[in-house]
Amino acid sequence: MYDYDELTGSAAAASQASAREVVVMKDQPGQPHKGKVFAAVHAHADDIPYYASGLCAKLMREGYTGYIVRTTNDERSGGHTNAQNIYSNEQDHGRMAAALGFQDVFDFYYLNHDMDGISCIDLRGRLILIFRMLKVDTTISFNPSREDEENPDHWVTGRAVEEACWMAGMPNDFHEHMLAGIQPHAVTERYCFYARPSQPFNRVVDISSQIDKKIDAIAACKSQGDGNRGSLLRAELARQGKRLPLFGSDDRTADRAYVRQFLLDNDREYGRPHNLQYAERFYYIDRRPTKSKAEEYIEKNAVRS
Repeated sequence: MYDYDELTGSAAAASQASAREVVVMKDQPGQPHKGKVFAAVHAHADDIPYYASGLCAKLMREGYTGYIVRTTNDERSGGHTNAQNIYSNEQDHGRMAAALGFQDVFDFYYLNHDMDGISCIDLRGRLILIFRMLKVDTTISFNPSREDEENPDHWVTGRAVEEACWMAGMPNDFHEHMLAGIQPHAVTERYCFYARPSQPFNRVVDISSQIDKKIDAIAACKSQGDGNRGSLLRAELARQGKRLPLFGSDDRTADRAYVRQFLLDNDREYGRPHNLQYAERFYYIDRRPTKSKAEEYIEKNAVRS
């Protein structure tokens, strides 16, 4: 196991990590990533809050500018009509993004649970435009593997992100972008959620200092994700003439207390082996350019003629 600070940002060292060689990423002082951009791409309003809101908050605190993309319309999540669910999830998504500090929000509105039936070229092209337009350095999204993944929205989104990351840097793809002044720009770093027990991970991210941000993000997901479970339970107990001191005297306190008490077990579990209070897991992929053997040889041996 390595402490991230020991790697001093080395692409070569980071790229050596495997599923059995876990790198622990701790807080870095100052803003070492100032000027860099990441895009967090998820399918549903509660995906980023549960899987990666700690990482998102950490990176933005360390200087990144963050953008968030939701690929579905969440029409089947919320317990109401499709139209009501679409609207309430849209509102939740905006509040969640604001709580974490994202610069802007993109909603694609593909049909919930039906993304395996859409055009992958259409989805990939939309992501390529965003990655180029925003000059995205890093993405945070699903592992594209279908293994142990029941939800097609997840693996379709993850695969499209994976393909768009490298195609965004190809000058012969979508040449009309160049005509509009949007240049090729490859995404060189990727974080894939640890969303299923069978998925690999090689990064454990210490999110202890950002846990209040994560609680705010989950609490904003009231249409799905149990963000309002505390206030609902508080009201139910009041009808029975009971109360839980944990829930305080208002809905916001109740919701945040419920999240902290009952919805962060995975984060505690992931941190425990590394003596961290809270942590998130990811599979990190480093595609930052490195010098070839030929370039290194020329640099060392070339002489003036």
